[in-house]
Formats: sequence, structure tokens, C-alpha cells
Amino acid sequence: MLDKKINDSEIGAILEAFASSRKDKAVSIYQSKTFKALIVLCNIYVLSFSVVYFFLKSDLLDAFDDRFLTEDFIAVFDARATIMFWLCISMNMGAYFNFGFKLMSLISLVYVLNVTIENAVIFSGLISLDDRPYFSVFLLSRPLFIVTLVWMGLAYKDKLEDY
Repeated sequence: MLDKKINDSEIGAILEAFASSRKDKAVSIYQSKTFKALIVLCNIYVLSFSVVYFFLKSDLLDAFDDRFLTEDFIAVFDARATIMFWLCISMNMGAYFNFGFKLMSLISLVYVLNVTIENAVIFSGLISLDDRPYFSVFLLSRPLFIVTLVWMGLAYKDKLEDY
């Protein structure tokens, strides 16, 4: 009892006792490379939309049409940027903690589909794609973002049985 140092065999025995649970825990958080690429693409899309919105709100981007910077447009873009930002954070947290990711992906998909239909119906007469190329990029890339959300929800592995 005088020698309180642990030798190598005792350390090995302790590590082997917890080896199976450590492997199960480590395997449960690994995702495919496709999923990782899709979540990075989703984060870049949301971040770039937010950056363009804040540049537009701060008058750092030229608006070729005064109708574009009315308070109604700014209020709509402010709400959309805030909602999409929090949805993106929720999806990232769900992916990190391995809890609720598919639900957040589904909510984001419904929200993006709603925004896409709203843009097509309500703002179609007010928005010209030729005048604002930085804004038209988001309108034209929206179908890619929808496909990314669907694919990301399907590619996510949430249980050990998926391996």
C-alpha cells in the first residue's frame, strides 16, 4: 500500500474495461463525408445570405431601385435572415449533439419552401434579376438549397443501426 503508483498493466486493464463503450460513443457521432459537405454548403448559404442582407441594410450595397429599400422589404429580409440564422444554429446543434437534427432539417425545409413560394408570388413584380445580381444569386440558388436540405436530412445518421 505504500506504492500508490499505477503500473502499465493496471492502466491497460482500466482502458480495456471502458473500450467497448468508448467505441460505441465514438462511432455514434461520425457522419459521412457527403453529410459534412452538405452541412458546410448549408452554413455557407445561410451565412452569405445574412451578410448580403446586413450589407444591404447598412447601405453598403447599391440598390438600383428605390422600391427595393422600402421598410417593407427591410422588415421582410430582417425576419427571414433572423429565422434562417436560428434555424441554421439549431441544425448545427442538432447535428453536434446528435438529437433532433432531422426535425430541424424538416422545419428548415418547410420554411425555405414557404419563402420560395412567397418570393415567386408576392415579390415577382417588384424584383428584377438584372438590376441586382447579388440578390438574384439567392433566388436562383434556392432550388439547390432545397435539394441540399432534403439530401442532408436523408444522409444524416442518427442511430447506431444506420452504420
